[in-house]
Amino acid sequence: MEQTKYGHLIKSIPPFTDYGQGSYRQGTEMNGKFFGYDLNLKYGTFYNSGNLEPLQTQVCDYDQMLIWMGTNTIDLGYLGAQVDFCLGEEKEKHRITTATAVSIPKGIPHFPASIGPMDDRFILMTISLTSELKPSPAASDKPEGPYAKWRGSKYHDNFKELAFLRNGPYHYGPKNPDTHNGAITDINAAGFEFNMSYESMNKAPYRFAPEPDKPHVHPYTEFLIFIGCDCNNLDEFPAEAELCMGKEMERHLITRPTIAIQPKGHPHIPLRVFKQTKPWIFIVLRPWGHGGDIFSGGKATSREGQR
Repeated sequence: MEQTKYGHLIKSIPPFTDYGQGSYRQGTEMNGKFFGYDLNLKYGTFYNSGNLEPLQTQVCDYDQMLIWMGTNTIDLGYLGAQVDFCLGEEKEKHRITTATAVSIPKGIPHFPASIGPMDDRFILMTISLTSELKPSPAASDKPEGPYAKWRGSKYHDNFKELAFLRNGPYHYGPKNPDTHNGAITDINAAGFEFNMSYESMNKAPYRFAPEPDKPHVHPYTEFLIFIGCDCNNLDEFPAEAELCMGKEMERHLITRPTIAIQPKGHPHIPLRVFKQTKPWIFIVLRPWGHGGDIFSGGKATSREGQR
């Protein structure tokens, strides 16, 4: 393989495996050794309704985000299933029926969970701010609580139904007329610093960013994640993209599910999608939040010294 300066930051997502009944029927996991950070990411899909593992309530000493992600790229808010999820010592029960982000600050008990009626498969992504998952059993002597009220329940703010904005031409402003005909959502955690966006990529070619041919840097670490969303085969990535890394704009071709690590202050992009055979999902993960930048409406992203 050709030696590159930044190739160690471009990582193929491990192959998907069958975790068995009650868990992912296609799933994968990446831990701190994979990332080089205190971060763990699991995601996958389920084939049918039923109780989800873990079957008992657990508690963790690290923050977590659970993203219940629909895969209909024309309507990303559509989950295609009904999920019951318990949170807190009280095991307050919430019903999830649309794309939803669940914030679980460290020390808050969570689970059990179950999938009820399921018309279409979805993706569950769990992001944990730790190198290794080490949950402990909790509240084993307490029954599941009642369903949470529409508003005003104790953990209402921990459940965020996701809203999506359409990506139209000039989404990034006057220097980039491209559109991927998809939609994007922005997620912030309740109770800890965390930010993530994801969007449906419905057509190519497409270029990202307000100045699509220039690199930029951020005052925070982020992870660019390229995933397929065909729940019949999550190992597939149905596109060809090119990501430039470093001030040298070293080119890296992406043709399979991939995570591109962008350490704080690391120049990156242009990012171009050349072609695709079906829709897919692009994620920007900022596990420890972010400072202001041009994308969040705050202080402009730095381009000093970049060509």
